[in-house]
Amino acid sequence: MRRLVCCISRHPGTERGSRLQVRLHTVDVRSRQPAERPARARSCVVRRSQRPLYDVVASYWVDRTRRDDWLEDSRVANWWNDSARCSEATGYFRESLTVPIERLETLYWNDYPAGMSRSNEVALYPTPYCGYYGAMRDRIPLAAVDPLPSALPELPSATPRETRSNRWRIATPRNLTVIRSAAFWGRCDADQTEDYMRDLRAPLERGMDFLRESPEATGCCSLRFQQTCDVGGAPELETHALGYFLSLGHMENWAEHHPSHGAIFRAAMARYRKFGAKNQLRTWHEVFVLPENNQLFEYVNCAPGTGLLNYFEGERRS
Repeated sequence: MRRLVCCISRHPGTERGSRLQVRLHTVDVRSRQPAERPARARSCVVRRSQRPLYDVVASYWVDRTRRDDWLEDSRVANWWNDSARCSEATGYFRESLTVPIERLETLYWNDYPAGMSRSNEVALYPTPYCGYYGAMRDRIPLAAVDPLPSALPELPSATPRETRSNRWRIATPRNLTVIRSAAFWGRCDADQTEDYMRDLRAPLERGMDFLRESPEATGCCSLRFQQTCDVGGAPELETHALGYFLSLGHMENWAEHHPSHGAIFRAAMARYRKFGAKNQLRTWHEVFVLPENNQLFEYVNCAPGTGLLNYFEGERRS
Protein backbone atom coordinates (compact mmCIF):
# COMPACT_ATOMS: atom_id res chain seq x y z
CA MET A 1 0.00 0.00 0.00
CA ARG A 2 1.39 3.38 -0.97
CA ARG A 3 1.62 5.78 1.94
CA LEU A 4 1.65 9.53 1.95
CA VAL A 5 3.99 10.92 4.57
CA CYS A 6 3.26 14.41 5.82
CA CYS A 7 6.13 15.64 7.95
CA ILE A 8 5.39 18.89 9.75
CA SER A 9 8.58 20.09 11.40
CA ARG A 10 7.95 22.85 13.90
CA HIS A 11 10.71 24.93 15.45
CA PRO A 12 9.29 27.40 17.99
CA GLY A 13 11.19 30.37 19.32
CA THR A 14 10.63 33.19 21.77
CA GLU A 15 13.37 35.59 20.76
CA ARG A 16 14.81 37.03 17.58
CA GLY A 17 17.85 34.76 17.61
CA SER A 18 15.61 31.72 17.25
CA ARG A 19 14.21 33.02 13.98
CA LEU A 20 17.69 33.07 12.46
CA GLN A 21 18.14 29.44 13.46
CA VAL A 22 14.82 28.51 11.89
CA ARG A 23 15.55 30.27 8.61
CA LEU A 24 18.98 28.69 8.32
CA HIS A 25 17.44 25.29 8.98
CA THR A 26 14.86 25.94 6.26
CA VAL A 27 17.57 26.70 3.72
CA ASP A 28 19.34 23.48 4.69
CA VAL A 29 16.13 21.52 3.99
CA ARG A 30 15.76 22.99 0.54
CA SER A 31 19.40 22.63 -0.44
CA ARG A 32 19.39 18.84 -0.16
CA GLN A 33 19.67 16.52 -3.16
CA PRO A 34 16.32 16.20 -5.02
CA ALA A 35 15.83 12.58 -3.93
CA GLU A 36 16.11 13.61 -0.25
CA ARG A 37 14.20 16.88 -0.19
CA PRO A 38 10.65 17.17 1.07
CA ALA A 39 8.09 17.43 -1.70
CA ARG A 40 7.24 20.89 -0.37
CA ALA A 41 8.22 23.12 2.53
CA ARG A 42 6.55 26.30 3.80
CA SER A 43 7.29 28.75 6.61
CA CYS A 44 4.89 30.43 8.99
CA VAL A 45 4.69 32.06 12.39
CA VAL A 46 1.96 31.76 14.98
CA ARG A 47 -0.19 34.87 15.37
CA ARG A 48 1.41 37.46 17.61
CA SER A 49 -1.46 37.48 20.13
CA GLN A 50 -0.56 33.92 21.11
CA ARG A 51 2.23 33.27 23.58
CA PRO A 52 4.84 31.97 23.36
CA LEU A 53 5.72 32.91 19.78
CA TYR A 54 6.56 30.17 17.29
CA ASP A 55 8.40 29.99 14.00
CA VAL A 56 7.24 26.93 12.07
CA VAL A 57 8.42 25.11 8.97
CA ALA A 58 5.91 22.67 7.41
CA SER A 59 7.45 20.06 5.11
CA TYR A 60 5.73 17.33 3.10
CA TRP A 61 7.16 14.06 1.86
CA VAL A 62 5.22 11.64 -0.35
CA ASP A 63 7.69 8.85 0.30
CA ARG A 64 8.33 7.67 3.84
CA THR A 65 11.83 6.36 3.09
CA ARG A 66 12.92 9.78 1.87
CA ARG A 67 11.50 11.38 4.99
CA ASP A 68 13.26 8.89 7.24
CA ASP A 69 16.54 9.34 5.36
CA TRP A 70 16.31 13.08 5.98
CA LEU A 71 15.59 12.63 9.71
CA GLU A 72 18.51 10.22 10.05
CA ASP A 73 20.99 12.35 8.11
CA SER A 74 23.90 13.16 10.43
CA ARG A 75 23.57 16.92 9.93
CA VAL A 76 19.92 16.85 10.99
CA ALA A 77 20.16 14.17 13.69
CA ASN A 78 23.32 15.59 15.31
CA TRP A 79 21.79 19.04 15.53
CA TRP A 80 18.52 17.73 16.95
CA ASN A 81 20.16 15.41 19.49
CA ASP A 82 22.82 17.87 20.65
CA SER A 83 22.48 18.44 24.40
CA ALA A 84 22.94 22.16 23.74
CA ARG A 85 19.30 22.28 22.56
CA CYS A 86 18.20 21.82 26.18
CA SER A 87 20.16 24.78 27.52
CA GLU A 88 19.21 27.42 24.95
CA ALA A 89 16.71 30.22 25.40
CA THR A 90 14.71 28.66 22.55
CA GLY A 91 12.58 25.52 22.54
CA TYR A 92 12.14 23.20 19.56
CA PHE A 93 9.61 20.63 18.49
CA ARG A 94 8.81 18.38 15.60
CA GLU A 95 5.48 16.75 14.87
CA SER A 96 5.88 14.24 12.05
CA LEU A 97 2.74 12.56 10.75
CA THR A 98 2.70 9.32 8.75
CA VAL A 99 -0.66 9.14 7.00
CA PRO A 100 -1.94 6.33 4.72
CA ILE A 101 -3.81 7.75 1.76
CA GLU A 102 -7.09 6.18 2.86
CA ARG A 103 -6.97 8.24 6.07
CA LEU A 104 -6.90 11.73 4.60
CA GLU A 105 -9.02 14.18 2.66
CA THR A 106 -8.26 17.55 1.10
CA LEU A 107 -9.94 20.50 -0.61
CA TYR A 108 -7.83 22.66 -2.94
CA TRP A 109 -8.27 25.10 -5.81
CA ASN A 110 -6.79 24.20 -9.19
CA ASP A 111 -5.57 27.78 -9.63
CA TYR A 112 -3.96 28.07 -6.18
CA PRO A 113 -1.62 25.18 -5.30
CA ALA A 114 -1.22 24.85 -1.53
CA GLY A 115 -0.03 22.34 1.04
CA MET A 116 0.51 18.92 -0.52
CA SER A 117 -0.92 20.05 -3.85
CA ARG A 118 2.22 22.09 -4.49
CA SER A 119 4.06 18.82 -5.14
CA ASN A 120 4.23 17.54 -8.70
CA GLU A 121 3.73 14.06 -7.24
CA VAL A 122 0.22 14.85 -6.00
CA ALA A 123 -2.72 14.78 -8.43
CA LEU A 124 -5.98 16.70 -7.94
CA TYR A 125 -9.42 15.32 -8.74
CA PRO A 126 -12.88 16.92 -8.47
CA THR A 127 -15.22 15.76 -5.72
CA PRO A 128 -19.03 15.89 -5.47
CA TYR A 129 -18.81 15.73 -1.66
CA CYS A 130 -18.74 19.39 -0.70
CA GLY A 131 -20.81 22.10 0.97
CA TYR A 132 -22.72 20.06 3.58
CA TYR A 133 -22.11 18.74 7.07
CA GLY A 134 -20.63 15.26 6.76
CA ALA A 135 -18.80 15.96 3.50
CA MET A 136 -15.43 15.84 5.23
CA ARG A 137 -16.07 12.27 6.43
CA ASP A 138 -17.45 11.29 3.02
CA ARG A 139 -14.16 12.32 1.41
CA ILE A 140 -12.07 10.00 3.65
CA PRO A 141 -11.93 6.58 1.94
CA LEU A 142 -11.51 4.55 5.13
CA ALA A 143 -14.57 6.20 6.69
CA ALA A 144 -16.77 4.18 4.32
CA VAL A 145 -16.00 1.03 6.33
CA ASP A 146 -14.63 2.38 9.63
CA PRO A 147 -16.31 4.99 11.87
CA LEU A 148 -12.81 6.08 13.02
CA PRO A 149 -13.77 6.39 16.70
CA SER A 150 -11.61 7.93 19.35
CA ALA A 151 -9.34 5.56 21.25
CA LEU A 152 -10.24 7.54 24.38
CA PRO A 153 -13.75 8.31 25.67
CA GLU A 154 -12.82 11.94 26.27
CA LEU A 155 -9.81 14.21 26.29
CA PRO A 156 -7.92 13.64 29.54
CA SER A 157 -7.42 16.58 31.83
CA ALA A 158 -4.31 18.56 31.03
CA THR A 159 -1.30 17.37 33.01
CA PRO A 160 1.50 19.96 33.10
CA ARG A 161 4.95 18.48 32.58
CA GLU A 162 8.37 19.79 33.49
CA THR A 163 9.51 20.81 30.02
CA ARG A 164 12.35 23.28 30.45
CA SER A 165 15.73 21.65 29.79
CA ASN A 166 13.96 18.37 29.02
CA ARG A 167 13.13 16.27 25.97
CA TRP A 168 9.69 14.66 25.72
CA ARG A 169 8.20 12.23 23.23
CA ILE A 170 4.38 11.98 23.23
CA ALA A 171 2.49 8.85 22.13
CA THR A 172 -0.66 9.90 20.28
CA PRO A 173 -3.84 7.78 20.47
CA ARG A 174 -5.40 6.02 17.49
CA ASN A 175 -7.51 8.25 15.22
CA LEU A 176 -6.18 11.55 16.53
CA THR A 177 -7.34 13.95 13.81
CA VAL A 178 -5.40 16.86 12.37
CA ILE A 179 -6.75 19.73 10.26
CA ARG A 180 -4.82 22.44 8.47
CA SER A 181 -7.28 25.02 7.11
CA ALA A 182 -6.19 28.20 5.31
CA ALA A 183 -7.41 31.36 3.65
CA PHE A 184 -5.42 33.31 1.02
CA TRP A 185 -6.58 36.82 0.11
CA GLY A 186 -3.56 37.91 -1.93
CA ARG A 187 -5.62 38.06 -5.13
CA CYS A 188 -8.55 39.94 -3.63
CA ASP A 189 -9.26 43.50 -4.72
CA ALA A 190 -9.94 46.16 -2.10
CA ASP A 191 -13.68 45.43 -1.88
CA GLN A 192 -13.27 41.68 -1.53
CA THR A 193 -10.44 42.10 0.98
CA GLU A 194 -12.61 44.37 3.13
CA ASP A 195 -15.51 41.93 2.86
CA TYR A 196 -13.28 39.02 3.96
CA MET A 197 -11.75 40.86 6.91
CA ARG A 198 -15.10 42.19 8.14
CA ASP A 199 -17.51 39.32 7.51
CA LEU A 200 -15.46 36.10 7.50
CA ARG A 201 -12.12 36.69 9.20
CA ALA A 202 -13.74 38.04 12.36
CA PRO A 203 -15.92 34.94 13.09
CA LEU A 204 -13.01 32.72 12.04
CA GLU A 205 -10.75 34.24 14.68
CA ARG A 206 -13.47 33.95 17.32
CA GLY A 207 -13.93 30.28 16.45
CA MET A 208 -10.22 29.58 16.69
CA ASP A 209 -10.04 31.38 20.03
CA PHE A 210 -12.88 29.22 21.35
CA LEU A 211 -11.17 25.98 20.30
CA ARG A 212 -7.85 27.00 21.81
CA GLU A 213 -9.47 27.98 25.09
CA SER A 214 -11.86 24.99 25.37
CA PRO A 215 -9.85 21.77 24.93
CA GLU A 216 -11.86 19.51 27.26
CA ALA A 217 -15.23 20.71 25.94
CA THR A 218 -14.27 20.25 22.29
CA GLY A 219 -11.58 17.57 22.26
CA CYS A 220 -9.25 20.04 20.55
CA CYS A 221 -5.88 19.31 22.16
CA SER A 222 -3.94 22.04 20.33
CA LEU A 223 -4.81 24.93 18.04
CA ARG A 224 -2.32 27.25 16.35
CA PHE A 225 -3.56 30.13 14.18
CA GLN A 226 -0.59 30.80 11.91
CA GLN A 227 0.61 33.50 9.54
CA THR A 228 2.19 32.12 6.35
CA CYS A 229 5.61 33.64 5.56
CA ASP A 230 8.09 33.43 2.72
CA VAL A 231 11.51 31.85 3.28
CA GLY A 232 12.91 35.18 4.47
CA GLY A 233 10.22 35.56 7.13
CA ALA A 234 8.12 38.23 5.37
CA PRO A 235 4.37 37.72 5.94
CA GLU A 236 2.25 36.61 3.00
CA LEU A 237 -1.47 37.29 2.62
CA GLU A 238 -2.48 33.91 4.01
CA THR A 239 -3.27 32.50 7.43
CA HIS A 240 -4.07 28.96 8.45
CA ALA A 241 -5.21 27.12 11.53
CA LEU A 242 -3.56 23.87 12.57
CA GLY A 243 -5.71 21.89 14.98
CA TYR A 244 -5.39 18.52 16.71
CA PHE A 245 -8.67 16.86 17.75
CA LEU A 246 -9.15 13.70 19.78
CA SER A 247 -11.05 12.23 16.82
CA LEU A 248 -12.86 13.09 13.61
CA GLY A 249 -16.10 12.86 15.55
CA HIS A 250 -14.95 15.54 17.99
CA MET A 251 -14.14 17.87 15.11
CA GLU A 252 -17.51 17.14 13.48
CA ASN A 253 -19.35 17.78 16.74
CA TRP A 254 -17.85 21.25 17.00
CA ALA A 255 -18.44 21.96 13.30
CA GLU A 256 -22.08 20.84 13.31
CA HIS A 257 -23.29 21.96 16.70
CA HIS A 258 -21.32 24.88 18.10
CA PRO A 259 -22.35 28.47 17.31
CA SER A 260 -18.75 29.53 16.70
CA HIS A 261 -18.44 27.26 13.66
CA GLY A 262 -22.00 27.99 12.58
CA ALA A 263 -21.01 31.65 12.28
CA ILE A 264 -17.97 30.73 10.15
CA PHE A 265 -20.01 28.44 7.90
CA ARG A 266 -22.78 31.00 7.35
CA ALA A 267 -20.26 33.74 6.57
CA ALA A 268 -18.44 31.53 4.06
CA MET A 269 -21.65 30.51 2.28
CA ALA A 270 -22.85 34.13 2.19
CA ARG A 271 -19.58 35.17 0.59
CA TYR A 272 -19.81 32.54 -2.13
CA ARG A 273 -23.41 33.55 -2.85
CA LYS A 274 -22.42 37.22 -2.99
CA PHE A 275 -19.43 36.92 -5.34
CA GLY A 276 -20.14 33.66 -7.12
CA ALA A 277 -17.65 32.89 -9.87
CA LYS A 278 -15.98 36.27 -9.23
CA ASN A 279 -14.89 35.23 -5.74
CA GLN A 280 -11.17 35.98 -5.38
CA LEU A 281 -10.62 34.42 -1.94
CA ARG A 282 -8.90 31.03 -1.92
CA THR A 283 -9.57 28.69 0.99
CA TRP A 284 -8.18 25.16 1.35
CA HIS A 285 -7.74 22.46 3.94
CA GLU A 286 -6.19 19.10 4.70
CA VAL A 287 -7.51 16.56 7.23
CA PHE A 288 -5.50 13.57 8.50
CA VAL A 289 -6.87 10.79 10.74
CA LEU A 290 -3.76 9.28 12.29
CA PRO A 291 -3.12 5.59 12.90
CA GLU A 292 -1.64 4.82 16.28
CA ASN A 293 1.82 3.84 15.05
CA ASN A 294 4.61 5.69 13.25
CA GLN A 295 3.79 9.18 14.58
CA LEU A 296 6.61 11.32 15.95
CA PHE A 297 5.84 14.10 18.44
CA GLU A 298 8.99 15.39 20.15
CA TYR A 299 9.44 18.52 22.25
CA VAL A 300 12.81 19.85 23.40
CA ASN A 301 13.14 22.60 26.04
CA CYS A 302 9.68 23.87 25.13
CA ALA A 303 7.39 26.19 27.03
CA PRO A 304 4.84 24.31 29.18
CA GLY A 305 1.75 23.33 27.21
CA THR A 306 3.38 23.47 23.78
CA GLY A 307 1.56 21.28 21.26
CA LEU A 308 0.45 17.99 22.82
CA LEU A 309 2.78 18.17 25.81
CA ASN A 310 -0.06 18.29 28.35
CA TYR A 311 -1.90 15.25 27.00
CA PHE A 312 -1.49 11.50 26.45
CA GLU A 313 1.33 9.21 27.48
CA GLY A 314 4.77 10.75 27.40
CA GLU A 315 8.37 9.64 27.79
CA ARG A 316 11.08 11.91 29.12
CA ARG A 317 14.19 11.25 27.05
CA SER A 318 17.81 11.97 27.84
